[in-house]
Amino acid sequence: MVFKNMEEGTTFTLRNQDQELTDFGKEEIEEFLDDLFVTPDQFVVLTAPKALGQQIRYVQACIHDGEEDVETELGIEGEDGTRLYCKMCTDEECVCIFLDFFDGKLVVDRSEYEPVAF
Repeated sequence: MVFKNMEEGTTFTLRNQDQELTDFGKEEIEEFLDDLFVTPDQFVVLTAPKALGQQIRYVQACIHDGEEDVETELGIEGEDGTRLYCKMCTDEECVCIFLDFFDGKLVVDRSEYEPVAF
């Protein structure tokens, strides 16, 4: 499935099922993820104001009930829209992905990710 590319914004956005923040730092990202790690069937999405390195527009994570690892997804923009790619990772790896993305330093090996099937 291909999603419509998002319009450019002015700031990062951090969102979960309870709230959305536009003024935050690394501590809030880590707090949102810590909540995710202890409460299954929740999500966290960190969206950049525009696509960053490797055309990544957002990262998101969720844990499905009964799973130990975190499903971490990348929203990668292309000319024809945004596609989702995912991989299962540890809590620590998920935090690193989010913080590196926030710092503009995220570099991923696309071979580690699979297209998300709907």
